[in-house]
Amino acid sequence: MEIEIIDQPIRFQLHGLSSSVENHCYGEVGCRLMDEMWKVVKDAKLKTIGINHWVYFAHDQMFVGVEVRDAAQTAIPGQLESCECELRRYAKHVHIGPYHELPQKWQSLRAALAARGESITMPSLEVYGHSCEGEDESKAETTILLGLKAKNS
Repeated sequence: MEIEIIDQPIRFQLHGLSSSVENHCYGEVGCRLMDEMWKVVKDAKLKTIGINHWVYFAHDQMFVGVEVRDAAQTAIPGQLESCECELRRYAKHVHIGPYHELPQKWQSLRAALAARGESITMPSLEVYGHSCEGEDESKAETTILLGLKAKNS
């Protein structure tokens, strides 16, 4: 399993919806938020980069959003929340395969990073490039970004 450790900050300015997650049902909550978000985005005719970001926060909170092109000059509908998140140091892994394999992949990533002496922090993200509806889901690509604690210099 290929895991890249990146010591350069990455920042996302997203617009979308958030929710608490009960019973670790992240997939169900995320899909519901994504469907609601895209309805608002399409109704408002917002120009986006078309990439879904699922952001996982501490205490079972999550945010699903998208980057809006020219967001500063665009009227963002009131239903959409703004979320700016930054990972100062993080692990990156590209999962290729069905979405239902993601929970197991997260467990494997956590174990592999712990074995390397890394400590995971929040937030962490899943970044989806496109919908696989009607396509072969075994080829779906999901970029997983896990926030990591800074290493002492």
